Amino acid sequence: MELLLKLRDGLLVITLNRPQKANALTLDMMRALTQALHEARSEDTVRGVLITGAGERVFSGGVDMRQASTLPAAEFRQARSTAFFAVLKALVDFEKPVVAAVNGVASGGGFMVAALADMIVASENTFFALPEIDLGSPPLAGLAILEPVVGGALAYDLVQSARRLNAAEAGQRGLVRAIVPGAEVVTTAEKLARELMSKAPRAFAAGKAWMRKPMREALDTAEQAMVEWRAAGGEA
Repeated sequence: MELLLKLRDGLLVITLNRPQKANALTLDMMRALTQALHEARSEDTVRGVLITGAGERVFSGGVDMRQASTLPAAEFRQARSTAFFAVLKALVDFEKPVVAAVNGVASGGGFMVAALADMIVASENTFFALPEIDLGSPPLAGLAILEPVVGGALAYDLVQSARRLNAAEAGQRGLVRAIVPGAEVVTTAEKLARELMSKAPRAFAAGKAWMRKPMREALDTAEQAMVEWRAAGGEA
């Protein structure tokens, strides 16, 4: 199974399970992740979510750009983009606590998924990156997500330079809540998730929805802009 789901005392643990492929997100994985989040949102037994990656080196390398398909190339690129934006919007709309246990590299879409958590716990060897611009694609979704999270200046720096943001700087910039040894990432993330799960659910949801409203609108705009980009010959 490329996506593992386990419910532990109200906490749904979602594991991206392709360690041999940098936990890169296939089309099926993205669709399954979106479905899992939609179901968890409406399921009363789920009070919070923890997202992590299998293995010790990589949280997720983002969308699997090398995935083969029998669909025509343009059609598959559109399907892949639609599925990815669906994941991002499901996370933005998710009203319950989400904590990311980032156990290594979080690149591209993996960085975006982690950034949409309410809190990030990172291992000491973690770095974050948005390399899309070096691949010839405008990282509009990354800007839409990161600007309200870390501020416009840092968001613009990261998406336009594609530089790596290490765990120490991510902590200083307020992106990461805790930096711990790799063996402690998941347990620390679970502790923080349960602290958030102890808060008044309706109040937590209201505050989160208020903060995420501009981000949701920006993601909708970014998705439409990427449709236009591909229509004009871009290959994201």
